[in-house]
Amino acid sequence: MSRSKSTLGELAFFQRGFDITMKQLEDGNYPVISSSGVQGYHSVAKAKGPGVIIGRKGTLGSVHYIESDFWPHDTTLWVKDFKGNNPKFVYYFLKTLELERFDSGGANPTLNRNHIHGLEIIKPSPKTQQRIADILSTYDRLIDNNNRRIALLEESIHLLYKEWFVHLRFPGYESVKVVDGIPQGWNLKKLEELGLLGRGKSKRVFEKF
Repeated sequence: MSRSKSTLGELAFFQRGFDITMKQLEDGNYPVISSSGVQGYHSVAKAKGPGVIIGRKGTLGSVHYIESDFWPHDTTLWVKDFKGNNPKFVYYFLKTLELERFDSGGANPTLNRNHIHGLEIIKPSPKTQQRIADILSTYDRLIDNNNRRIALLEESIHLLYKEWFVHLRFPGYESVKVVDGIPQGWNLKKLEELGLLGRGKSKRVFEKF
């Protein structure tokens, strides 16, 4: 694996984002990305995709990736120049740096690009960058697919619950008599009769050094 010593500024050059308010947004397809993610959509883009954006204020050090053209919000720093490096690799690499530790804002957390451009790093070759990006992207797609499946299963469970216990269309409901909204053979009970709910307790652990 070919690697070389470098700096973060040689991997990617960061630029401060552009201010825009929610009232100034005009209907469009270009995402406005703040430090916490997509804030809305606008008719104008300020940067070409693919793009990598990090939180400058607010959600400090957060890292976002986008394929399309976009508007980087003033609360972010965005990669203006990838210096010939793989954008997806830059995205994954930045996520490992814990950039929030470079807070320079005191009471108001702020990430200063001048404080991170000189950060010493080990930079893989373009070929290795591509391989790393491909592998991690595959895992990301698997995670996204599994999350969508989980969401569908949770929705199915909620619908099943409503069908059985709200609309009372449980298996065999056609032959069950319902009196005052309660199927025959069912009983009304208080929650405390089914189980005791308790509040958890915190525990301090002291270690000797």
